[in-house]
Amino acid sequence: MTKTSTSKTNVNLPQQNMFQYTTDNESDAEIDLFYDQIKSKLDGLLQNPSDDTVNRILAYSKSK
Repeated sequence: MTKTSTSKTNVNLPQQNMFQYTTDNESDAEIDLFYDQIKSKLDGLLQNPSDDTVNRILAYSKSK
């Protein structure tokens, strides 16, 4: 038979600030700038996929 025990101290508990998120404004600004640069290209892909993309999707759907 195995004997188990529980610690009465808070040694195993996570610290309060361990899971707090920090905001990095410079990083957020870089991400926003990057997204703004590629947004029109992403919109174009969504609206006008290439023939190759359509063919790959069709081939995949037929293979399953």
